[in-house]
Amino acid sequence: MAELTANINFPIDLVYLWVDGNDPEWQAKRNRYLDAPVVPTSEGVEAESVASVAEARWRECDELKYSLRSVEKFAPWINRIFIVTDGQCPSWLSAQHPKIRIVDHSEILDAEALPVFSSHAIESCIYRIPELSEHFIVGNDDTLFAAPVTPDVFFKDGGQPIVRLVRFNRRKALNKGNYTRVLYRMQNLVNERIGTMIPYAPHHNFDAYRKSDFEYCVNLMREAWRETSFRRFRHDDDMQRCFVSLYAIASQRAEMRKVGRYNRIDGFISKFLAFVKNRYATDSRCIPLTHPDFNKVIVKYNPLMFCMNDDERAADKDRERMVAFLDRMFPTKSSFEK
Repeated sequence: MAELTANINFPIDLVYLWVDGNDPEWQAKRNRYLDAPVVPTSEGVEAESVASVAEARWRECDELKYSLRSVEKFAPWINRIFIVTDGQCPSWLSAQHPKIRIVDHSEILDAEALPVFSSHAIESCIYRIPELSEHFIVGNDDTLFAAPVTPDVFFKDGGQPIVRLVRFNRRKALNKGNYTRVLYRMQNLVNERIGTMIPYAPHHNFDAYRKSDFEYCVNLMREAWRETSFRRFRHDDDMQRCFVSLYAIASQRAEMRKVGRYNRIDGFISKFLAFVKNRYATDSRCIPLTHPDFNKVIVKYNPLMFCMNDDERAADKDRERMVAFLDRMFPTKSSFEK
């Protein structure tokens, strides 16, 4: 394991959820369980009225390859990398790499629950990953590092996670999609149990957790988490991993950090100059694939990490632009590739 920063002497693993949604066999398996066809729309469609099955959730453009390149370049201290998937493995991945471990859904979910196609279901069981360290980071294949990061970006010296949150409009949450409705519920559940309302949303990027916090929160509402793990598609009654983060903040077991364009800029004068120059320094930035200039976003916001956000508004030409952009940003093969 690479040497960590001076005051952090514990291993930190990285967990990815990954699926090759282009695989015809996987598509056939998924479609056997759908109660409605997959219809490309901005919010997806609703199976059973509440299970989101938007096609963009599963589309594969090799983002994971570039994410791993960013890990090797900017976070080489990562201990082990667990890729959670459904009987699949990227064709380009060197699965025998000592840091890499492919984790099949069958290793963490109950056999009776399989197959599942919901990230909520899969994430509800990530704490069960064999050999997962106490401290770990969770990312998706579309999350990448844009600059060098150290372990103290994610954890305090004492091991407490640093939880990054963004603004969230609770007044409009129930009128939007499954994600916002579930997040609204998680905020309310934490408030009911601890008396602390945290009206913010996850920053949609790499998030830090402690396995013991995850286990504790699952034990708090064991039946609700179990029901989530048995739902094949997203549902408004799901539990979501942000409950763990919000509960940890409310119980003072984690530190909250609000993400904004001035995150890494101190002082009024420095912030004023950033405003005048239109050049900022944020922890993370979500870039929609429909944005006309990806590099301009990186230059403007100078993020530590970023997300290439695919949805049904994006076209194939946007995905081609994304791949070209990532290839320019990370042109060198990582040791994780064949």
